[in-house]
Amino acid sequence: MLTCFIIVVCIQVPISELEGKYVGLCFVVGGYGPVDEFTAVLAKIYEKLKEVGEKFEVVAVSLDSDESSFNESFAKMPWLAIPQGDKICEKLVRYFELRSLPTLVLIGTDGKTLNTNVADIIEDHGFEAWEGFPFSSEKLEILAEKAKAKAASQTLESLLISGDLDFVIGKDGTKVLLLHFLYESPLLSLQKTIYITALSIMFILR
Repeated sequence: MLTCFIIVVCIQVPISELEGKYVGLCFVVGGYGPVDEFTAVLAKIYEKLKEVGEKFEVVAVSLDSDESSFNESFAKMPWLAIPQGDKICEKLVRYFELRSLPTLVLIGTDGKTLNTNVADIIEDHGFEAWEGFPFSSEKLEILAEKAKAKAASQTLESLLISGDLDFVIGKDGTKVLLLHFLYESPLLSLQKTIYITALSIMFILR
């Protein structure tokens, strides 16, 4: 019987080890910024899903032309990979009609394709996308509702103030406290409203 393998570090792992799991086929190119940024977020999601007991595995599909580039990028990944240069990589590119990077194809526990690219979902929601796994319509609705709630609660303070950073700087290096914007601007708006109202009353009385 012919047994196929994938690799993790320098250890061969039988494909049979992936049976019954959700599998993400992650197409990667070493040194390509958008892919590096995506895989960094995916790695956090991967670890979180492992932590909560989800049956999820990622397999890197390398598009690198040389082994050194592959080894350098693969060393930063916590998951498995198809051996660099294997013909199956080219086959998967054609089969899924790869058009852009990053791309993460999600395969279901039955071996069928669930989504040809969930990378967009992860890029939209960041680490919080793990809560939408395995990205069914119901789970995506939950993510959408959470995104709406987050947008509704957004303030300038929540966007710009973090830890000890509570200021911006001018060209001369002068620090301007963000509280100046957060609390002075509403006051100025109130003053303008009172002024305009007073002018309106004066006009009516005339």
